[in-house]
Amino acid sequence: MNNLQNSNEIQVENAGKLIGSLPKESLKSLFYLCVGKPDSRTKVFSSAVFLEKDDIIELNECITRKLKIHNIDAQITTVSVGKGTDISEFGTWREFEEHHWHEPECIEELVIKWDFMITLPDYKIPQRHTLLVRISCDMKPGKFLQMVASGNADDFDQMDILTAPAFCRVDFINSQISKELINEVSDWYEGRKEPELIPSKFYWFKLRKNIVAMLIHHSFALMFSLVWVTAYLWLDTNKFSGNITLQASALWIFIGIYMLTPVTKFGHIIASRVYSELSELEGSRVVFQFTSGDKKKLSELANYNKKKGRSFAMKSLFAFLINILAGICSTYLYLNS
Repeated sequence: MNNLQNSNEIQVENAGKLIGSLPKESLKSLFYLCVGKPDSRTKVFSSAVFLEKDDIIELNECITRKLKIHNIDAQITTVSVGKGTDISEFGTWREFEEHHWHEPECIEELVIKWDFMITLPDYKIPQRHTLLVRISCDMKPGKFLQMVASGNADDFDQMDILTAPAFCRVDFINSQISKELINEVSDWYEGRKEPELIPSKFYWFKLRKNIVAMLIHHSFALMFSLVWVTAYLWLDTNKFSGNITLQASALWIFIGIYMLTPVTKFGHIIASRVYSELSELEGSRVVFQFTSGDKKKLSELANYNKKKGRSFAMKSLFAFLINILAGICSTYLYLNS
């Protein structure tokens, strides 16, 4: 028994010496011959997306159909669901598919990973490939600060990936398979509908909120100036018979300049409120509707946006009516001067 143990130890020691004596490049070649050297390909998706459980099931069906045309020896699909500070791990696809989503938490991140072994002509044993799809809501400030505190430069190199609504990555040996899988994910993603948390009639203004606020702000000063000038012309024609004195003209100009400041300030207040209402319209590039909490959040957010939209419309209408009234007054004064 002792002789057998000593013999095994000698064989292990000799094998270690043999491996240690191999040149580094030869060792790498031997390793790649058996296992293969995986490369990675990543694609980032920037468009907004609305997802339900059926959408994820459809994605899995697309990937599974694509894999069936290749020589797959083994496959496992895992899903990770992030809900606030909690993460739910589903070790198999069936666990995810049969899970009941009657939960008060809201989903913020979804990571799906397909791990499979595929037989390739140039390798003696099946080679491992992985496809990972990550779909996530907007990055929270806390996560960004955590990246800053870690000081890991690699995290910042991938900032565009981490902040994107979704991305997919394939670790592959066979390049053609990686392209096919990424194309499947791309076609699936392009077929998803976009979230409609913000009504389209208000979303157009939200994208141009700076221009809207600027127009409202400057319109008050412009319309006041028109009214003030046409009022001067009307007074000069109807009260002074074209003989208004220099002193009266100077006083009129002085009062006009003095009143321009509070009028401009009033316009700034209205413009700021309009800008604030548009800014507070809340949307997200990624919207999940899996859990009961997701549905409740979507309903509350839709009602909130409608309220903010109505408030924006009322304030804009108020500014519009004042400017229309000023325009009517200036037109009347000018035609009768």
